[in-house]
Amino acid sequence: MSAKYLLLFLSVMAFTACNDSNVYNPKPRGYYRIDIKDVGYKSLPSGYPYSFEYSDYATIDKYIDHDSSDYWIYIAYEPLNAVVYVSYKTFADDSTLNSMINDSRTMVFKQINKADDILESSVLDDENHVYGKIYETIGDEAACPYQFWLTDKQKHFFRASVYMGCKPQNDSLQPVIDYVKKDMLHLIETFQWTH
Repeated sequence: MSAKYLLLFLSVMAFTACNDSNVYNPKPRGYYRIDIKDVGYKSLPSGYPYSFEYSDYATIDKYIDHDSSDYWIYIAYEPLNAVVYVSYKTFADDSTLNSMINDSRTMVFKQINKADDILESSVLDDENHVYGKIYETIGDEAACPYQFWLTDKQKHFFRASVYMGCKPQNDSLQPVIDYVKKDMLHLIETFQWTH
């Protein structure tokens, strides 16, 4: 009987001795999982020449710069390391408006060498007199994946650009980009001029 146990023991040892469990196999490079909660929206505080709803996940601060007006702000998504820079200007004639539109378009297309494609869509809201363009930059190294401008075609010009607070690797940042894009679409849908 002991010979059977010895034979069984030797068989088990022979099979397990062939297992090469000490070989190191590197794991593929990975990124942190980004979990984003769905939250509600709140209205921009009064006092601006525009209004919109923005995510509870974000905070609004004034953008302080030597060229900025009192109505320049940034929308910070601190847990996501993303920020939306908002600028606002007024204009008196069509040539100034066209110049601001061309400047915005130039800023978008400066990314063309890092982009696979730039998708452009229009904003037409006759009821609220909100017109504009949305630019979505497709590509792993695009610094600004989403930006847009809005105008009433009479005196207001509003521009917003989304930036990530890290080196662009948009394949791994896609959940954040998608979340902020959804918020920006909500901002555009709820956008109104206040005076």
